[in-house]
Amino acid sequence: MLKKENWGKIMCRKIAPVLLAILALGSVATTSSAAEILLVGTSSETQIITVTGTLNQGDDDVFRRIISTAKSGVVVMNSGGGSLTAGLEIGRAIKLRGFATAVTSNTLCASACALAWLAGTPRMLDDASKIGFHAAYKVMNGKPLENGAANALVGAYLNQLGLSDKAILYVTTAPPEGIEWLDIQKAQSIGISFQQLQATVSNPPRLTQQLPYDPISTATAFYTALAQADGETAAAIVVPEKRGKGPFNEKSIHAFFSAMSEPLRIISMTLRGRDEVMVSYEYTTDKGRACRGRADVRTVYGYGRTLISGIKALDGC
Repeated sequence: MLKKENWGKIMCRKIAPVLLAILALGSVATTSSAAEILLVGTSSETQIITVTGTLNQGDDDVFRRIISTAKSGVVVMNSGGGSLTAGLEIGRAIKLRGFATAVTSNTLCASACALAWLAGTPRMLDDASKIGFHAAYKVMNGKPLENGAANALVGAYLNQLGLSDKAILYVTTAPPEGIEWLDIQKAQSIGISFQQLQATVSNPPRLTQQLPYDPISTATAFYTALAQADGETAAAIVVPEKRGKGPFNEKSIHAFFSAMSEPLRIISMTLRGRDEVMVSYEYTTDKGRACRGRADVRTVYGYGRTLISGIKALDGC
């Protein structure tokens, strides 16, 4: 019988040709904030499935349908997170099918995406990829589920994956403000094993395909999420260093925008220069205060996508 610690190495050797295909493909282009789940290539019997963009309710159903005929696969992930339910269910499907997971160079997998990545056999990372965790947050029946209750769901899921007590504690006690980024030393100390893509594939080709830089679509996706009081989706579009902090905190976004008597409505979006979008909007608070405001939204390109780096309200609301 194979020793458990050798199984990941054997799997990596088996799917090395697939990893070459992954690295050659690079990121799959999408201008939408919604997750795009695609079967993008095969190598013998191993299939490559990409998950790109913000995870939404129902994406797990799409994922299960796409992988239904796959005998083995590698799930390449590039997502800032989104729906906790979708992330957990995609992870369960990955675990059930025994698929590998990978986050390639200069791409990001945080929050619900990171939870799904944990389900891979093996899990794979590049030196320049980022995996991040934060306190679980979920909206059920229009109401925010407290961190403790949401973390209980996550803890049960991680236990199903067979993670160590240290790893489960690390994930479920991540800060509600900001992101806890996983590095090699921390992963080793808490028993989260993974294989490095650069070590798995010798002389990998450079990634050439890039997602388009699209400030207008990103700003539109962010304000659409605000209009829906969807803190998970909004926060997933923010740069990692500000994710979950202050006005970009998922729970704060939901609490403020779900209390509107007239929800936020986007009036216009105007590109100002290369990296800035002027957004005009209106809403009415639960106390009857009407706002017709504007904001300068600053964007940057990082981790294979367009992200919001800052917002300045111009009219006091």
